Amino acid sequence: MEGVNMKQWFRKAALCLALALSVMALVACGSTEKEIAPIDPSIKSALETQAKQYVQDNIYTKSVDDILAQIAAAEDNKDVITYNGLTNYKNDLNRLGKFVSVDNAVATKTAKGYSIEIDSTFEKRKLKLTLGINEKTGATTEMTFEPAYTFSEEMADAAGNLVIGMGTVFVVLIFIAWIISLFKYVNVFTSKKEAAPKAAPKAATPAPKAAPAAPKATAQDDQIQAVIAAAIAAYEADTATTGNGFVAGPTLNNGLVVRPIRRHGYVPTAETSVSAPVVTNVAPVANTATAAAAPAAPKVAGSAGSVKVDSPMPGKILAVKKNVGDAVKSGDVILVLEAMKMENDIVAPQDGTVASINVSVGDAVESGATLATLN
Repeated sequence: MEGVNMKQWFRKAALCLALALSVMALVACGSTEKEIAPIDPSIKSALETQAKQYVQDNIYTKSVDDILAQIAAAEDNKDVITYNGLTNYKNDLNRLGKFVSVDNAVATKTAKGYSIEIDSTFEKRKLKLTLGINEKTGATTEMTFEPAYTFSEEMADAAGNLVIGMGTVFVVLIFIAWIISLFKYVNVFTSKKEAAPKAAPKAATPAPKAAPAAPKATAQDDQIQAVIAAAIAAYEADTATTGNGFVAGPTLNNGLVVRPIRRHGYVPTAETSVSAPVVTNVAPVANTATAAAAPAAPKVAGSAGSVKVDSPMPGKILAVKKNVGDAVKSGDVILVLEAMKMENDIVAPQDGTVASINVSVGDAVESGATLATLN
């Protein structure tokens, strides 16, 4: 029990100490304030007289247009005190009525200058004007107009302000409720959009396929043409009843026309068309198997070396720049290959000696074919 009582006593003592320190701090703060000296009576009288004369000649007896001109001048000079004060006075003119008299003025000393309270009488009510004057610069530091309203007028103003405030809040709440009510249409619109069948995309009209490029006639086509012409001529020689069974030119007795074999859709042009060869004399019993034999493969010059030089693409051999036994360095041109209407240099991959040339000029080669070898 004694321990509990001691704890309570310490708590009370701490609270009392804290209260005492707070009081001392407040007293210290109050003592640091600068004491305001009383106003000199002569200065007080002069200020009161000048203030009454100023408000009567420059404010109360001026027309509304003059007051508006003073407000505009204060705005140009960035005099916020005068601008706000005169604006409030102009707004109260209808409730003040016509000016009657300036009744009294009382000047007091403030920390930064003087404060003058001027009581005046208007047709409908009293008006109190408080002017603040800076002691050093003489500038206006305060201009407050306070009309004297009756209790009923103040209550009416309060009620009006309350109605306006509540009306504003009510309108804002209605607007917010209306906005919230629109949210349901967002869900409906989204549901309809998701439920609506998606329109099938229009099938794009396929572009007509470009006709395949007409291949150029090659020597192999001409050879095949000659073989077919010889076979047909031999057949005509065996079956014709008159003459030698052969008509000069590509047209034969049975109405057939000999043309080079081409890919489907080929249309000869001025550049690519090749006239069928005219067979002037064909033995009646020509051996078609011998005539149709494929051309012999190109001979390989030299023996194969250890380093192969392969074709990077299909094409045709245009030129052979090196011979078997020639010494070459890396990058030297060995052959020239025509591919895609371009001449391509086939070079030595390393230094060495040409061991073999595996192709001849005019040979058609495939990609990866061995063109030459090196040692």
